[in-house]
Amino acid sequence: MRVSYQHANPNNGRESYLLRFHDTIHGQTNCILVDAGESVEVDELLSEDEYLSAICLTHAHLDHYRTLGSNLRDGAPIYATPETARAITTRLDTEAEHADIGAPDDVREALEPITDWTRITSDIRLHPVPAGHAPGACGFVVQFSDGNDRHHLLATGDFTRRRAAGYPGLQTDLPVDAVFLTAATNSTFRDQLTSVVRTVIERATAGSTVLTTASGSKGVHLAYLLSHIGDDTGTALPITVAGRVGTLWDAFEYDHPAVESVPTFEDTEEVLEPGRVTIAGPEVPVSGSSERLFEAIEDDEGATLVQVTSGAFEPERSAICTVDAYELSNHPSEETIDAVVEDFAPIHVVVTHQRGHSTDRYKDKYDSFVWVTDDRKQYTLYDEDEWSGPPWVTDATRRRVRSRLYRDNGPNIGRSFDNADVPLPTVDRHDEIDLEAEGIDMERLAENGRIGSALTAAQRSFESDTNATDDTAITDGEPSDSVDEDESDGADSMPEPIEEPEMESSTQDPTSLDEIIDRLDRIENEVTGTRIRATVVDAGDDVTLLRLEHESLEADLTHGQSIGITLHKNRQSDKRDVSKDGVDQ
Repeated sequence: MRVSYQHANPNNGRESYLLRFHDTIHGQTNCILVDAGESVEVDELLSEDEYLSAICLTHAHLDHYRTLGSNLRDGAPIYATPETARAITTRLDTEAEHADIGAPDDVREALEPITDWTRITSDIRLHPVPAGHAPGACGFVVQFSDGNDRHHLLATGDFTRRRAAGYPGLQTDLPVDAVFLTAATNSTFRDQLTSVVRTVIERATAGSTVLTTASGSKGVHLAYLLSHIGDDTGTALPITVAGRVGTLWDAFEYDHPAVESVPTFEDTEEVLEPGRVTIAGPEVPVSGSSERLFEAIEDDEGATLVQVTSGAFEPERSAICTVDAYELSNHPSEETIDAVVEDFAPIHVVVTHQRGHSTDRYKDKYDSFVWVTDDRKQYTLYDEDEWSGPPWVTDATRRRVRSRLYRDNGPNIGRSFDNADVPLPTVDRHDEIDLEAEGIDMERLAENGRIGSALTAAQRSFESDTNATDDTAITDGEPSDSVDEDESDGADSMPEPIEEPEMESSTQDPTSLDEIIDRLDRIENEVTGTRIRATVVDAGDDVTLLRLEHESLEADLTHGQSIGITLHKNRQSDKRDVSKDGVDQ
């Protein structure tokens, strides 16, 4: 057996590559394509006597499946987890004209969900393993046999050690000889994620209508986190997942009493209201559901737009409503990548999904053969019972790395396994909730006084609608199945009003009228900002000077300070309104 790899799109995302398994006895080469990103053309990679035996799809992000349809050949199945297969299928079913996949019917037919060992040929089989990163994402362990010996390659795909909406992260107790390592990194994900959910909770509990725009799987992840944070902190928020986010929520079979799924809606008022969090895609509101919903709130001073982007698109910056944008990419830190390689201790590390200086930092970094290549050449990893080092390393390096195969008490290198059925972890969602394992900084989240404090009237109303009021409707905290909501049109099924107990004395209310007014003033100020007038006194040469018509505000401003400005044409004059809606944003 001879095993080699070849980058399929080295000048683009470099997340896609071809694995070749050449049977030297029978003269047959079977090939596996890992992910089908931009500019992948399998027909140009394969020779006439080579066959595409399978496509391994690690997760349902567009940069990994963009060219699926154009790379189907030789009857090759597309292997993916059930969640990833459902995500691709729902996109083909609901928006095939926008999916940018091509041959949607062929892709739908080729998709084959797998959860266990799946045989490709008599000598090759593969198994999906957890990868974190996104709901249902996986890596693939590929096992090949050479005589009586069995060896293992790991294609990590995009991965983290964290959970992703309940799905486990990458585990390192796997028998691995070679690792195809996605080396994209992010050292600030924990801070980014905590900032996103904190902002959304703050604005919603202040009574704002909150629209959060995100990709489909990222929107599902956020809904999962927000709903369970509400359980942990007592900050119960009504959440609506709309459009594609709602479709995926249903396809992944999530269920939480705080979350309502509305895949399609006629009127934006169906899914938007003060104190409610509405999550929809795409990540920037320029099309689809998020565009419709943004148009409904952009002129509402009491509304908030929170954009959760991948960094591929420029977020919306200007609107009368409050606008926030966060770049959120779920990748491990470089330190985590180093720890993963140390745990695996593989013979080969092939660096993928990075380019330029970001890739060069991995050269000669590990006690392994490290492949940092940027071309379409075929590179041999294994040939006739021997692991082949890169042509540029010395013989001494080859001997040093190979010697680990034979060391007593050395790392768990899979040179030979008597048991063909190597037990591997499965990509199953955890039943128990662990927000810290998801990447949420709960201590930082709790620093905000609103989280876990008394809810606004909108949240209290939501709770009274969703919590049962008699013993027959709830069992051990779980919703009862005694009411079939699918049969109700909502017109005659409103719950009976809950009678408030009479107060024996006004002293039972710990909140005075002055405190209520003060709280309302603070909420209004946070939602709307401080509105003042300003006159344009000079404009030109890329510099505009404003004269603020509010002395107390002028005294609060200092040189270098940033404020948000919203322009409104004054019908009575040439003046415009200016809103101070944020500092140092």
